[in-house]
Amino acid sequence: MKYKSFLIILSIISLGLLVKNSNAQSGEIRFLVKQKWTKKIAAVEYMSKARREHYEYVWGNVAEYEEKSVLYYNSNAYRYEDVEDQSEYVGHSWRTSEYFIYRDLKQNTTYDVMRMLNKLYVIQDTISYQNLKMLNDMKEIAGHICMNASYTDTIKDNDIVAWFALDLPISIGPERFGGLPGMILEIDINNGAMVITAEEIIEYESDTIIEKPTHKKRIRQINEDEYNQLLIDYMDECIKEERPYFWGLRY
Repeated sequence: MKYKSFLIILSIISLGLLVKNSNAQSGEIRFLVKQKWTKKIAAVEYMSKARREHYEYVWGNVAEYEEKSVLYYNSNAYRYEDVEDQSEYVGHSWRTSEYFIYRDLKQNTTYDVMRMLNKLYVIQDTISYQNLKMLNDMKEIAGHICMNASYTDTIKDNDIVAWFALDLPISIGPERFGGLPGMILEIDINNGAMVITAEEIIEYESDTIIEKPTHKKRIRQINEDEYNQLLIDYMDECIKEERPYFWGLRY
């Protein structure tokens, strides 16, 4: 077991070196996003049992819904967004087209545009990622062998597991996740309450330009610390009122 763990760690270190020295790569990752209302509500531990049962009864007819998203990438930048046409998927969407995660890898900066708490924000800062802890499990996703890593979002009290491809040494992922020694092909939040899984990876023959998001409406510019403080203040309100936090947030 110790020898196996040593080989895994050695592989991760090797992959990390490949990330720094990899050739230009360009393509897109198409994701399927599944959300389960009952699991999402059950995971909100600050609500009483009676309040959770009430919400489960009210929203029980929307037990699960699916959506699509896509991540475009090259060696210098990547951009994650929802697929505009969601007509073939069922359920009521709480997501919005006003959502673009953009990372300039060359400049190490973010430009994340999102509607949150009924306001439009752009988060501009240096790139920072979650402190994910490596695990030893493996499985196949979209034709690639993946290894998992875990992380606990202490603001929203979410347990998150990320699965990254060992043979795709690019430190990117869906939503605002990344920083692992391989491309993240799946995010599992609260044991299936929300799962984002890569269905297809399309590699381009030549490098493509990843455009920075544009917006026509007034926005409020904030940095990462200000974004986290907004989340903390909002979570405090939700806890006091015993209502699900994800009504006003992405997840």
